[in-house]
Amino acid sequence: MKKPVGMFMGLMVSMLLLTHGGYAGDRDEQTDSLGGTGVTLYEISERVTFDPDPSSAGVIRRNATSPLQGFAEVGTPLCPSDLLISLPRMKSCTVIATGKDTVSTATGLGPVSGTFDVVINALGNSSVHVPDLPVISGTFSGDVDLSLAVLHHVPLGSIMGSFTITQLADPATGMLGPLSQPVVLPFKGTFRMPFAIDTDGRPARRDRKSAAFYLADDLRTLILVRPTERSIGFPTVRLEVSFGP
Repeated sequence: MKKPVGMFMGLMVSMLLLTHGGYAGDRDEQTDSLGGTGVTLYEISERVTFDPDPSSAGVIRRNATSPLQGFAEVGTPLCPSDLLISLPRMKSCTVIATGKDTVSTATGLGPVSGTFDVVINALGNSSVHVPDLPVISGTFSGDVDLSLAVLHHVPLGSIMGSFTITQLADPATGMLGPLSQPVVLPFKGTFRMPFAIDTDGRPARRDRKSAAFYLADDLRTLILVRPTERSIGFPTVRLEVSFGP
């Protein structure tokens, strides 16, 4: 696996240099929202349907599709530290993805899959344009455990699976091309679902301008949802990802 990883690092550096100083990182101070795990993604929106489970009579499955966007910390497999040699300003890499899961409402368990891209600011974009040119692309798959949320109304979930890097951008053309040997990156992650509470600590319905929170792993500490963790005013589901078996 080391040879493909080194190859994609080198190609990514070359591709970034073609942007005349553009880089894969965010333009603002976003590094404090990486969740301390290396990669943090946010559900920008979500489409959900409920359908009968064809394999279990009487069971309903929750099927969801969501676009995600977030940041990978420099030094993680999706944002190799080699980039700092040529791009010392870079603080993180922008990652976009589309994910689908189907979860049993009886167990809170189910499979997840999707596609992802590491993107940079394309030539011709302004400096504040959302990064949109893919330099690394691939797929991900795994299993989600939303049993705490589905069965106990605790706004936490988990995921285990792998990212597979399948394409890199050609430094000469900017076009994505397949890797001769895909790079597989095992990962695990935590979902934090936003919620609001009233002055007595009970769940509350709030508008988009009110404070919202995530729940910490100790099931007690509240983490304030920051303005950068909202999508068009709505607090987003936060997915904190770390790599390794």
